[in-house]
Amino acid sequence: MLLQSQLKEIHLLPALPDNWPSGCISGLKSRGNFEVAIAWKNHQLKQAEIKSNLGNKCVLRTSVPVRVKGTVSTQVQDGNYYINMFDTQKGSTYLVEVDL
Repeated sequence: MLLQSQLKEIHLLPALPDNWPSGCISGLKSRGNFEVAIAWKNHQLKQAEIKSNLGNKCVLRTSVPVRVKGTVSTQVQDGNYYINMFDTQKGSTYLVEVDL
């Protein structure tokens, strides 16, 4: 519902329930040993933090365009989704914000 991690991607809010219009959660774990916190409002991603515990490359899927602070990322559109790819450093946290 809040995070899906497969095919080497982290998909934020893939199936947010209608009765959770706004909220936040932290401490989610994804494949690649990333720790994720997510905040959303009006059923849309507001921001996320991704902590890299191993220094792996991060591939992030969202339904809205985002920018990743703290690194250089590449964003491409894939149908109705946006894919962001960026290198990470072990122990570093990256802020993901909606790109308005």
